[in-house]
Amino acid sequence: MRGDADDDFGCAYRLGGSDGWEVPCGRPRRPDSSFCQAHHALCHVSIGSAAERRGLDESEALAQVVGGRLGRAAREPPEPLLRRLDRVSRLFSRADRSRYVQGAGMAKRSIVKRLEKLEAAEHGPTPERQRHGPVERLSQPIADTAGRPARPYRAIDTLAIMERRGSITAGMRQAGEDFRARFAVAQLDPLRALDPTHLRIAELGPRPGREAPAPRIEAARKTVWQTIQAVGGIASPAGSCLWHVIGWQLPVKEWALGQGWSGRRVSQEAASGILIAALGALESHLGRADSLPKSHFSLDKSGLI
Repeated sequence: MRGDADDDFGCAYRLGGSDGWEVPCGRPRRPDSSFCQAHHALCHVSIGSAAERRGLDESEALAQVVGGRLGRAAREPPEPLLRRLDRVSRLFSRADRSRYVQGAGMAKRSIVKRLEKLEAAEHGPTPERQRHGPVERLSQPIADTAGRPARPYRAIDTLAIMERRGSITAGMRQAGEDFRARFAVAQLDPLRALDPTHLRIAELGPRPGREAPAPRIEAARKTVWQTIQAVGGIASPAGSCLWHVIGWQLPVKEWALGQGWSGRRVSQEAASGILIAALGALESHLGRADSLPKSHFSLDKSGLI
């Protein structure tokens, strides 16, 4: 299209002059073109004309020579795809639902999930704790330190497992737990780190020797030693089993393969029998039972770990 300011210039088609310079045609232009009638036909190919078909044929032939082909006509995308793109664009175009808002929402959800995992870990034993032995929840609630009812988790030790299997009686288990409590007060376990329960904060007044144990610890050690002597001494099978399995809380299997009796290894079945006999002697020494049934001296072949 030409403007009103170009009415006086005529046809803009360039012609070669006699002096070698290109000069415009100058003929009157068509009303809807910048060229005259003759030059407009040269510069514009009419739709559906032979010239247009010839040009398309030449383009197709050239494409076949170079290994290509004429592309298909562009099709409009399907309507379901357009609706889906429209819904997605609305989420990001709304002022109150920008990508930053969505990202913050996702961050909040991840924080909530992380807090839920932490709460689950606080209310139950962790997988790391489960690898160190069985843990179960109390069947009935008890009072916690604040006086509120609670059902804490409790580790299942060797004595509890043996009582459930019927290898020992409730009195034998109680005797073993009493010995373990005195052993802990006596501080005879091979501790390699500071234990807050062993701090001497309840002692009043200076002691003559700073390294000497407190009277409470001395009394507990005397009781433990008398108990060990009552079952045969520290070198006896029962004394060694009580010292390591009940006092140090070693697994029966570890004591049988590592410590044993006077440094000699014993079988796992024999170690279970030694522990049962030691608990029976311990119960008799503490005066908690009159006699033991014969069935309690059967070997525990399942092996306690």
